Amino acid sequence: MGAVQTLSERCRRLLRIIAFEDRPDYARIAADLSMPIGSIGPTRQRCLAKLRTTLAATGFSAGGA
Repeated sequence: MGAVQTLSERCRRLLRIIAFEDRPDYARIAADLSMPIGSIGPTRQRCLAKLRTTLAATGFSAGGA
């Protein structure tokens, strides 16, 4: 199972939007995910932290080594 697949659906959707859209529309993201606009940044950080932890547990190094 890939590290991204271990994340919740909400995290996967949020990170996909932020990663692949040039200028994400936070109002649309908030509406799509049923969350306040002010929660997008903190939620993104939590999702990325979970992803980093999962990747680290599998031996992935952010340095590319």
